Amino acid sequence: MSNDNEKLLLGESHRRVVSAVLRRVESTCSEILEWIERPGGDLLQFREDLVPSQIDELRVLVDDLRGETRRVEEEIVVDPSVQSRARAVSATISLTQVEIQEVLTPGLRGYGMLPAEVEAALDAKFVRLLDCLQRMSRIAGRKITRGAA
Repeated sequence: MSNDNEKLLLGESHRRVVSAVLRRVESTCSEILEWIERPGGDLLQFREDLVPSQIDELRVLVDDLRGETRRVEEEIVVDPSVQSRARAVSATISLTQVEIQEVLTPGLRGYGMLPAEVEAALDAKFVRLLDCLQRMSRIAGRKITRGAA
């Protein structure tokens, strides 16, 4: 890899915008692979409308695009983004918890009345989901010292 003295130097504003675009290209590569590899579930199903040859071609092009991105990064000074996995996981969990809390009684009443026994049964099911998410949140928020598992 080239050292910073041999790279194209951009002004701060140009470097920030170019860095953001390159990070987006890198993210796009990951998202494409995620979409073609992601298994469906019970409530999220995917139409299998890419044939294996298309998937293979996309994988090759993702590799090409990643190579081009690395090449650009080696030739100009860019700012990497450092993100916390724990914070990202916690944010995802928190958003889901809020969405579930919105459909607990009395949240669903805004959509019309339900029989009391249906409300109670639904609340009980969603409370179990919230409990599981809370346990996940505690794990994601746990501070681990380096080298510990």
